[in-house]
Amino acid sequence: MVQVVRVTLHRSPQLEGALAAPLRFGGIGEDVPVALRHGHEEVSARTVALTSSEDEVYLAQDLWTRLRLPDRDRLDLHLSWQPSERLVRLGPLVGIIADLKRKGSRPTGRQVPIFRQLLRAAGDLGVVAYVFSPFDVQWSKGTVKGSYLTGEDGWTTRLLPLPDVVYDQIVSRRFERRRDVRKTREKLIHLLYPRYFNAGFFDKWTVFHWLSSDDRTRHQLPPTLLYRTPEQGLEFLEEHGDIYLKPSMGSLGVGLIRIHHGANGLVHYRWRKGNRRLEAGVCRDPAAWFTQHHRFFKQRSYLLQRTVPLWPFGNRIWDVRALLQKDGTRTWKRTKMFVRVSAPGDIASNVTTGGRAERVETLMDQLQVSRAQERAIVRRLSRTARFVAQVLEEKSGLLLGELGVDLGVDVHGRVWIIEVNAKPWKSPHTLAGTEELVRKSFLRPIAYAKSLAGFAP
Repeated sequence: MVQVVRVTLHRSPQLEGALAAPLRFGGIGEDVPVALRHGHEEVSARTVALTSSEDEVYLAQDLWTRLRLPDRDRLDLHLSWQPSERLVRLGPLVGIIADLKRKGSRPTGRQVPIFRQLLRAAGDLGVVAYVFSPFDVQWSKGTVKGSYLTGEDGWTTRLLPLPDVVYDQIVSRRFERRRDVRKTREKLIHLLYPRYFNAGFFDKWTVFHWLSSDDRTRHQLPPTLLYRTPEQGLEFLEEHGDIYLKPSMGSLGVGLIRIHHGANGLVHYRWRKGNRRLEAGVCRDPAAWFTQHHRFFKQRSYLLQRTVPLWPFGNRIWDVRALLQKDGTRTWKRTKMFVRVSAPGDIASNVTTGGRAERVETLMDQLQVSRAQERAIVRRLSRTARFVAQVLEEKSGLLLGELGVDLGVDVHGRVWIIEVNAKPWKSPHTLAGTEELVRKSFLRPIAYAKSLAGFAP
């Protein structure tokens, strides 16, 4: 019977080669030989029995160093005791892998506030955690150069053991495509399976295939095809009148195109060619336009998708982002749900490219939706998001811990699936919700990692 308890671990200069723990841990007595493990670092030790009932445990300084525990005098973590194997695990040790850069020992870049929130969440849950880059793994030594918080805003970077669990926070597709990055990720997955979650990104065409093959989600997808020829593109436009072209591996709305028949009989297009750059034009000859851009669309595996007939909101488009996460129960939970509203005239609602976030209730009020209809819409949104998460995990075979699901609502209150984001951006500050929901969005993936590591109480 495995016992797991949260303890305060003290570094003890007085002890040598020993772990001193309360007698209430069944089987831990005086001078019992045990294996001590922290992450993938393991040493032999003897035990010293304490009569105290407090959750205070003491570890010899020499063992602290050999286990590569963080350089502190005490740690808030969990102790797992497996009497049948005489194994004591100290942890869990969670590694957060990212495109991490440092200046000295301090991480730099736009993800630093995210790392800080995740590491604070780990501290709140009695989890030891660090952030690292794929290039920080030293396979020959079985160590990782990891960075963790010290104090309110300090950082320490040092050699640490390979972790029990890895939470993938590589948010750059370009970085993720590097051969050396992929090789390290594959080795970590092989080493830790099944304790590496949220690896990689989704291909939009593959996601459509998965969702369209399941009754729970197929009826909420707009007609979608993989672009193949100019003739096919023109036929799809003529059939639907208003369509999007999307790069299958795109993100942040870059490369997105909306093309439609205007009231004047001409075909208009708007093409997002950068984070904030939107090119608008008229296709006097749509067939020639598709032919002109054929090679570009083909090389980048573009999709053709009928525009979702969203509930009108002036000259802005909007969608609903649902953040789905697993927690310590390993089941999908809706952490938060908010509306993203585009800049005027834009074709994408991404907050990072000029859109804004609002509460669902705020937008429903502006659309003059009744309270009863609003409740029904929210129920449908929640149910659809949960189905998307379940279907994707089942079909992909991947271990997932969180997803961002983008949904649309038409004038009849019908919910449509627009996109799924494998690496949803979690703002460290509230955009359209409460600070409690922000905190929960960082606590849940750490709680999930703790459960995967086998430290759930």
